[in-house]
Amino acid sequence: MIRVLLVDDHPVVRQGLHGMLASVSDVVVVGEAADGPSALEQVSQLKPDVVLMDIRMVGLDGIQTTQKLLGLAPEVKIIVLTAHDDQEYLLRAFEAGAHGYLLKNIPRNELVAAIHSVHHGERTLSPTLMTKALKGLGELARHQRKQQGLSLSEAETQILQLVAQGATNKEIAEKQFWSETTVKRRLSNILDKLGASSRSEAVATAVRLGLLE
Repeated sequence: MIRVLLVDDHPVVRQGLHGMLASVSDVVVVGEAADGPSALEQVSQLKPDVVLMDIRMVGLDGIQTTQKLLGLAPEVKIIVLTAHDDQEYLLRAFEAGAHGYLLKNIPRNELVAAIHSVHHGERTLSPTLMTKALKGLGELARHQRKQQGLSLSEAETQILQLVAQGATNKEIAEKQFWSETTVKRRLSNILDKLGASSRSEAVATAVRLGLLE
């Protein structure tokens, strides 16, 4: 069973979420909290796996509570569930350690899928926020990249662009007039540079860092 804690200062919202999750066979709502301090206390007592966290709350807001909660119980997965689609909130939430950011108008089946995803270590984001997230992360990444001096050569960028298009090593070699051995070596160097363990992760990391559009 996936143990879920609901954190929202509106009782009606908590009741609605409780009702939405009541019939899910492998999810159980173990508690509710109306503010940040109560959420921290209940996490210690109830040991939830996933926390659905509102942002706008009196006192400690959802982002501050997320930071404190993860310091207390780093194994807990936190999904920010809010009505606010602001880019600033979105970026601050993920910087605080949130595993997901969803809007409150999300359909029940997508909410349940998101809970399962973060419980298995993945991250989740409302599809309507993807453009804002990529733009904001790209701006942040470009700033960080300038500070870190991380860059890809023209050849490395071309390789990743072809990988992103689904090209195989053989196809890349033919397009670039290289041997497959050269492609494999350069891909290995790219993965090392980006700290990636696979071709798809390398592409995703390059996009996130603003190295590939």
